[in-house]
Amino acid sequence: MFREMELSEEALISLNELLEEGYEPGRLLSVLLPWENFRIPPESVWNRGVYLQAAGEFQTFRSLELSKFQKAMSAVWDDLEEFPLDFVPVYEDSWLFDRSFGGERQHEGCDLMPPGNQRDFYPVRSMTDGVVERIGWLPLGGWRIGIRGNRGGYFYYAHLSSYGRAFQKGDRVSAGDLLGYMGDSGYGPEGTTGRFDVHLHIGIYIEGENRKEISVNPYWPLRYLEESIDFS
Repeated sequence: MFREMELSEEALISLNELLEEGYEPGRLLSVLLPWENFRIPPESVWNRGVYLQAAGEFQTFRSLELSKFQKAMSAVWDDLEEFPLDFVPVYEDSWLFDRSFGGERQHEGCDLMPPGNQRDFYPVRSMTDGVVERIGWLPLGGWRIGIRGNRGGYFYYAHLSSYGRAFQKGDRVSAGDLLGYMGDSGYGPEGTTGRFDVHLHIGIYIEGENRKEISVNPYWPLRYLEESIDFS
């Protein structure tokens, strides 16, 4: 359930207000999301008092679970600094929607659509500081780059048309660095383009049980970044 990262417009506003008091988003959400059973009711109100009450209850009765949630939420949320695009794209919560290319599967990310269908035009920037862990071609993702954040999250950018520079595994990147340009690469052998409209696929992965990586829903982390940044 926690993989859905489900928030609401009201919860996002409350989260940003709490951040102004010096909290980190991962620490807040590791308490507030399970406190709401991972489903945020529309009338839910988050404030410092609610957080402190919930944190105290978890620390007293479910401290081991709280520790696991804090590690997972920190990996997703606490490295986020920059929206990956210089504009607000069209996107929706399409995590785990059905996909069929390469066999029946589920969509492990969020697709950000630009105002035009031009490849190699719209810059893609790193959402986090981190290290380049994977680079190059994937049949599904096309030209992609994967950044390992400082707190352990893996941030995946796919369907690029080109890279911002000649990245190598192990290169350090900073939030806001140019990773490449939006494209329509993928769904075939190396160099395939044009199987779909130009867009950016964002995926976020964390370590699950037995050290296996699992996807989490990137929609609300993206909304959080969108709300936090002045595009003017």
